[in-house]
Amino acid sequence: MLLSLGMLMLSATQIYTIFTVQLFAFLNLLPVEADIAAYSFDNKTETFDDMPARFGYRLPSDGLKGFLIGARPENACQPIEPPPRENLTGAFIVLIKRYDCNFDMKVLNAQQAGYKAAIVHNVDSDDLISMGSNDLDVLKQIVIPSVFVSELTANTLKDDYMYDKGGHLVLIPDFSLPLEYYLIPFLIIVGICLILIVVFMITKFVQDRRRARRSRLRKDQLKKLPIHKFKKGKKVASNIMVRITETRSLFWFNLTRSEYPENLGSIA
Repeated sequence: MLLSLGMLMLSATQIYTIFTVQLFAFLNLLPVEADIAAYSFDNKTETFDDMPARFGYRLPSDGLKGFLIGARPENACQPIEPPPRENLTGAFIVLIKRYDCNFDMKVLNAQQAGYKAAIVHNVDSDDLISMGSNDLDVLKQIVIPSVFVSELTANTLKDDYMYDKGGHLVLIPDFSLPLEYYLIPFLIIVGICLILIVVFMITKFVQDRRRARRSRLRKDQLKKLPIHKFKKGKKVASNIMVRITETRSLFWFNLTRSEYPENLGSIA
């Protein structure tokens, strides 16, 4: 055998452990909700779902606090007005309307205007989409984080949490990975387990077959054995090696106490 049995064998406990760990990771890495925490001037607090973009830098681990300002022009398809120059402890975040140009260009214009993050909102829909980029030159220039929100979220932010109304936001980082990042390794582990189980079963079958072949005589050896036909009333030796036709195995029988083996009719 090319591989020893010890290298191929996985116990049921080991397989169960692998499946349990991968399933736990699968269930706990699902995307979390409430990625935007909004605080109004009168201490009203709300949380909103968002979808991080597939370009730009990730949010800091402790989140990004900032003041929300609407983009001018709203679609940010061209250079937009910069944020106020007041000396504030937080950064400025710009709210951008979807459509009319690519997501990466919107975020790049926000970055060049001096904003530390961008929120792009949907139009006539509350669906969340993952913003991507196909322009490598633009992609390399983007360093600020950006997220996508629904139209309902954008309207709520405009009503209660804008900078001119005394509100502020905290963009909470989402440490979960996209589905394919952990689903593919999970399927790989499952596939490896199944392959090892099949290999182990085949190996065990082959070894059992070889062990069975080694435990019995070859055909040429069986042909050399003398064959005695017993007749009723004839005495037999005390120890006889006989062959049972059904199993083709050799056995020693002690027939000392049986002078006349009438019960050996099945022996050839």
